[in-house]
Amino acid sequence: MNKVKNRRVLTRIADKTRKAGKGKNLIAVLAIALTTVLFTSVFTIGGSMIDKQQQSTMRQVGTSAHAGYKYLTREEYDIVRKDKKIKEISYRIAVGNAVNKELIKLRTEIGFYEDLDARFGFCYPEEGHMPEEEDELVTSDLVLKALGIPCELGAEVPLTIDTGKKTYEKTFTLCGYFKGDRVAQSQIGLVSKKHADKMTPTPVTSAMGTGVDASDYAGRIMADFNFATSFQIEKQVEELNRRCGFPEDAYVGINWAYMGNLDTDAVLLIAGLLLVILVSGYLIIYNIFYINVYQDIRYYGLLKTVGTTEKQLRKIVRRQAYMLSLYGIPAGLLLGGAVGKLLLPVIMNELTFSGNVGTEIVLKPWIFGGAAVFSFVTVLISSIRPCRIASKVSAVEAVRYTEGQEEGNRRKKHMKDKKTKRVTPREMAFQNMKRNRKKAAVVIASLSLALVLLNCIYSLVTGFDMDRFVASMTVSDFSVADATVDNLSVTYDAMETEGVTKEFLAALEAQEGIEAYGNIYMKEIDPVFTDEEYSLLEKRIFENEDARETMEWVLDGPGTDTEAVIEAYRKERHIDGKVYGVSRLVMEKLEDPEGELDWEKFKSGKYVIATRFDTLSGNYIDFFQPGEKVTVRNENGDTRTYEVLAAANMPHACELQRYGMFDCNFILPEDEYLDLMGESQPMRTIFNVEAAHEEEIEGWISDYCEKINPELQYTSKATIVAEFDDSKNMYAMVGGLLVFILAMIGILNFINTMVTSVLSRKQEFAMMEAVGMTEKQLKEMLCYEGGYYALFTVISALVIGGILNLTAVRSIGEGIFFFTWRFTVLPVVLCTPLLAVVVYVVPSVCYRRLGRVSVVERMRKAE
Repeated sequence: MNKVKNRRVLTRIADKTRKAGKGKNLIAVLAIALTTVLFTSVFTIGGSMIDKQQQSTMRQVGTSAHAGYKYLTREEYDIVRKDKKIKEISYRIAVGNAVNKELIKLRTEIGFYEDLDARFGFCYPEEGHMPEEEDELVTSDLVLKALGIPCELGAEVPLTIDTGKKTYEKTFTLCGYFKGDRVAQSQIGLVSKKHADKMTPTPVTSAMGTGVDASDYAGRIMADFNFATSFQIEKQVEELNRRCGFPEDAYVGINWAYMGNLDTDAVLLIAGLLLVILVSGYLIIYNIFYINVYQDIRYYGLLKTVGTTEKQLRKIVRRQAYMLSLYGIPAGLLLGGAVGKLLLPVIMNELTFSGNVGTEIVLKPWIFGGAAVFSFVTVLISSIRPCRIASKVSAVEAVRYTEGQEEGNRRKKHMKDKKTKRVTPREMAFQNMKRNRKKAAVVIASLSLALVLLNCIYSLVTGFDMDRFVASMTVSDFSVADATVDNLSVTYDAMETEGVTKEFLAALEAQEGIEAYGNIYMKEIDPVFTDEEYSLLEKRIFENEDARETMEWVLDGPGTDTEAVIEAYRKERHIDGKVYGVSRLVMEKLEDPEGELDWEKFKSGKYVIATRFDTLSGNYIDFFQPGEKVTVRNENGDTRTYEVLAAANMPHACELQRYGMFDCNFILPEDEYLDLMGESQPMRTIFNVEAAHEEEIEGWISDYCEKINPELQYTSKATIVAEFDDSKNMYAMVGGLLVFILAMIGILNFINTMVTSVLSRKQEFAMMEAVGMTEKQLKEMLCYEGGYYALFTVISALVIGGILNLTAVRSIGEGIFFFTWRFTVLPVVLCTPLLAVVVYVVPSVCYRRLGRVSVVERMRKAE
C-alpha cells in the first residue's frame, strides 16, 4: 500500500472540527485549566515547603554543601580536591572557640573560611568584606549583640579564644557581619588566613585511624564539597573515600538535609490530593470529550465513508485534546502559581521551621513542569475512550445514531409484555437520564466529589476543640520563657533553659492584677541509682513487655540491633532524665497524680515527685512509687536521698519539650531545688491574672518581650486562641479553595451535559411540541431531569460522605491531639438547596435559548 502524505489534511480537519464548537471547547479549556490550577497549587505549595524545610535543615547543620571531610592535613585535602567527580570544593580551618563570659550561652566557633565555604556556611558577610588582615573579623549580629557591640564596620571586638591547647585574647576590627541563625548549632567568627596560620598552623600528621579530641582540632582543614548531583550521596561518599585511599572510619559527614527523610503522612496526604485531583479532572474532561464525540458521531461516520481510517480518526480527536490543552494548561499554570503564592504563607505560618527561612514562594521549573505533565496525562487518559468510540463507529451506525439508542432498544424488548403507563414529564425525564447511564454516572460522580470533600473538611475543621488545644498549650493565663525553649527548630545545645531573668520577675511582681505566679526550673541530669533502686527499675521497665516494645519502637532504625542497645542501657545503668524545681502553682497542675500532692509536706525538702514511663499503648509505668526512696544528684555529683511523695506527669505546657527514651524525671520544690543545684534562673514562669487586668497585662508583657528583653517570649490564652484560629482557618481556607474548584468542575460538567443533551435532542423536542406537548411541559421535563441528577448526587454524597466521616476523617482526627470527632453530613444537607437552584436554572436557560427557534425550523434543520 502506498503511503499518502495526509498529515496536513488531518491537522486541518481536526482544527476546523474544534473551531466549529467554540462553546463546548470553552468548557473543555476551563475544565483543563481548573484541573491544572489544582495540580500547580499542590506542586507549588509542596515544592516550596520541601525546599524551605531543606533550607532550615541546612542552617541547623551549618552548611549547604553535600558532604565534608573533617580534620584533614594539607596533603589529604589536595587528594580530595583533585578528584574529578567533585563538582566544587572549598575549605575552612578550625582555630578554636570564643569563650568570653558574654558568649557562655552562645557557642561561637572561630576559624578561617574560603569565600565559597563561607557561602556554603551562610556566614559570608552581608555588610563589609571577608577578613584579609591579621586583626580583621567577620561575625554574626547575634555574637555582636551578646558582646554589647554595635553592628558597625570598624568596631573593636575583644575575643578570648580557646584552641584546645592554649587560650589567648585578641581585639579584632570588625570588617563585616551577617545575620545569625538561632537554629544553628553554633555561631561563626571568621578570621584571616594570616591569623589562622600564625595561631594554629595546620598539622602534618594525619588524624585518620588515630582519633582526635578537642585538643587536636585547631589548625586542621575541614573540606566541604558538592557532587554533580545530590542523588545517593552516601554511596557517592563511600566511592570517594575508596578513590582517595582513606580508611573506612575517616571523619566524613553527610548533610542530612539531602537525605530525603520525608514524612510518611505528608507523602500520603500529597499522594491523596493528587489522586483526588486526577479523578476529578478525569471525570469532567472524559465526559466533555465523550459527549463531544457522540455529538459529532455522524460527522465521524461521514469521514469514514470517504476512507478515513480508525488510526486517522483517533489522531483527529487526539489533536483536538492537544490543542485544548495548549490553551488550558498555561492558563492553569499561571493561576495555580498565584493560588500557591496566596496559600503558602498561611500554611508556612503553622510550621515550626518557617521563622528562619521566610514564607516566600519558591518557583522552580520542575514545579510547573510536574503540574503540566500531570495535567496533560489527565487529558490523555480522559481522551482514550472517546478516541476509541470515534474510531470504531461504522458509517451506517453513525448516520442512524441517536443518544441512548442502545438503552432504548433494550428497553423495547423488556416493555413488549408490559402494560403501557401514563406518560408524564417526570417519567420522561427519568427515561431520558437512563438513555446514557455512563454519562449520568460520570456527572453524578463529579458533582458528588465536591460535596463529599466538603463534608470531610467540615467534619475535620469543626472537630477542632479549642478547649483541648488551649489546655495542652498552657495551664495558666500567661507563660514566659526564653524564645529558644518552645522553638522546635532550635537544637538542644542552642536552647536557653535559664532565660527568665531576675529583672523580669521583679517587674512582674510590681504589676497590678497578678493573682499568682510560679517558676519552673530544669537541669538535664541523668539519675543515679542505688542497687535497690535499680532493681526496681529492672522489674518495672526492662522486664516489662509494654515498656520493651516502646523502647524497641524508639530505637528502631536501619542496622540497629535494638535488643543489644537495650541490654547495653541495662548493663550500664544509663537512663536519661531531668530534675525540675517547681513552685506551688505548678505542683497543683501536675497530671494524673498517684499519691498525695500536699504542698506543705512537699516543701519541707524531704520529698520528691517522680514522673512515669510513657508507653506506646498509652499506659503509664511508675519508675518509683509513693513511699520509696530515690537519689537525686546535682551537676557537681553531690547527691541527696528523698522519699517519693507521689508519681505524676508534668503538663506538656510546663516541661521541656525535648524527650529521651526514658525521661526518668524528678520534681523538687523550688527552694530545695535551688539549695541542691545552686543559684539558677527559671526556665519558665507561669502566672494568672485578674480578669479586669488581662488586656493591661497583655500589653505590658508584649512591650517587655519586644523592647526590654527581646530574648524572652510569652504565650497567653489570647495568643493561643489566635493560634488555634489561624490553624483552623488554614485548613478551612486550603480545603475551601479545593472544594470550590472541584465544585466548579462538577457544575461545568453538569452544564456541559445539559447543554449538549438539549442541543442533540432539539429535533426530538420539536417533534414533541408538534404532537401537542407544551413548552411548559418540556421545560418541566428538563428541570425534572436536572432534579434527578441532584437527587442521586445528594444520595451518593450522603452515603460516601457518611462512610468517610466514620473512617478516614476519624482516623486523621486521631492524629490531631485537639480533635474531637463528631459524625455529621450537615454540609451535604445545607448544599442541597444550592444544588437544586443550579439544576433548575441550567435546564431552564438551555431551553429558553432553544425556544427562540421555531418548531418548523428545528424540524427542517439536519443535525
